[in-house]
Amino acid sequence: MKLILDTNVFFSGIIKDSITRKILLYPDYEFYIPDFFLIELKKYEEYLINKTGLEKLKFKQLLKDILENIYLVPINEYSDKLIKAKEIIGNIDKKDIPFIAVALSFKNNGIWTDDKHFKEQFEIKIYSTKELIVELGLE
Repeated sequence: MKLILDTNVFFSGIIKDSITRKILLYPDYEFYIPDFFLIELKKYEEYLINKTGLEKLKFKQLLKDILENIYLVPINEYSDKLIKAKEIIGNIDKKDIPFIAVALSFKNNGIWTDDKHFKEQFEIKIYSTKELIVELGLE
């Protein structure tokens, strides 16, 4: 299964040892996220470390383990889809345009997010964590 990963799901998987983290670590799934995500990660790193309660070294190892299963998609691989993505979700939430653009740029199963507003568009399949758990038979 190939899924575009929304930042909120990644952060959720980092913060709490949960089914979300287990899915993110499962090697049979491929996850993709726009590369600007690294800027967000750096911006919230101290917050995430505090939320996990882990020592910095253990946090860094967890981060490394999860990132091994996530492909960072450079903007040049989805920039030609930004206009179409803006048409799809730009009036709903401009911050989500890159995620839609990545989803439009190659064959995948959809976007994994818990942001409900993604469901206001109908071009890209959207999975909430609960829906993904059912889809994968993990309940």
